[in-house]
Amino acid sequence: MKRQIPKTHQALEWIGKGMSAAQAARKMEISESSVYAALRKTKAKNMGCCPTCGRKIRN
Repeated sequence: MKRQIPKTHQALEWIGKGMSAAQAARKMEISESSVYAALRKTKAKNMGCCPTCGRKIRN
């Protein structure tokens, strides 16, 4: 059985291709808030911070 990619991850891929967050949410038929939350978490992770509390993660 093939594993499916979550809709929020697919929406993030569309955003990477130049689509806005609202358009990607409508295209994937999910809420805009879930897309914005996923964006916020990935941005925090890329900066080396905890996506939940915002503290710096030690290496």
